[in-house]
Amino acid sequence: MGALYTSAAFREYARAQVAHADILLTKHAESALSLCRCGRLHPCDDHRHWLEMRTYFRQFLVDEQYSSEVQQPHPPNPTRRDPSTLHDLG
Repeated sequence: MGALYTSAAFREYARAQVAHADILLTKHAESALSLCRCGRLHPCDDHRHWLEMRTYFRQFLVDEQYSSEVQQPHPPNPTRRDPSTLHDLG
């Protein structure tokens, strides 16, 4: 029986899988004349596989990325004083 992952543990695993896929996609990027850097026609089977793996595991990180970008409170913008009004000089 496989390990049971908590949500945080699975997201960490998904992040690692996406990072690993990114590395291997760099190694299997298009080189020149429609060839992969490994020498086969691009996209090679390895490139397709790691693209699918990255897409699969990224879906588990979308909610996390969205919540960190959208739901984080932003500090209020400081208001500038109107230079035409008198300020307390004391």
